[in-house]
Amino acid sequence: MTKPANKPFVSRASSVTEALAALGRLPSVLTTAIQQWGQVEIVVQKHEPKRSLDQNRLQRLWCKEAAEQGDCDSEWYRGYCKYHFGLKVLCRDSESYRNACKQVLGSLSYEQCIALMMEPHDYPVTRAMTKKQKTEYLDLCWQHFTGQGFRLTDPNLKGFSPTDYREVA
Repeated sequence: MTKPANKPFVSRASSVTEALAALGRLPSVLTTAIQQWGQVEIVVQKHEPKRSLDQNRLQRLWCKEAAEQGDCDSEWYRGYCKYHFGLKVLCRDSESYRNACKQVLGSLSYEQCIALMMEPHDYPVTRAMTKKQKTEYLDLCWQHFTGQGFRLTDPNLKGFSPTDYREVA
């Protein structure tokens, strides 16, 4: 089993049987890796599930709702949230991500950074998040927008839109 240069071997297991199957593949992976890289690092860590499709849909919905109430389009709000809230979460949790952001974004103006977060560039922020990080990110977005007076769909209302519920006075 030959892996391309600089591509890690990642295997996830949720049972001993799955883990033993991954171990069966390990000798050939290690042989190839040591031939290519000289030294390898073997890490066993808890798997953190990536963000969910429901979380992605909610993020897009909130950006759309913000655009309907604000003065920017939904893609701009998406870029704004990625820049202000997503980078905050990922840079706090990962030194390598923080260093990469400094290198890529460090010399850009604010407007350029926001533009880089949006299509067509779509700088990777939320796609690198775990479910826990994405939950924190969505909480920050919720706090920001509702703090500005925006009405967003409350995910706890299970499908009700902001116009279908009223806040208690």
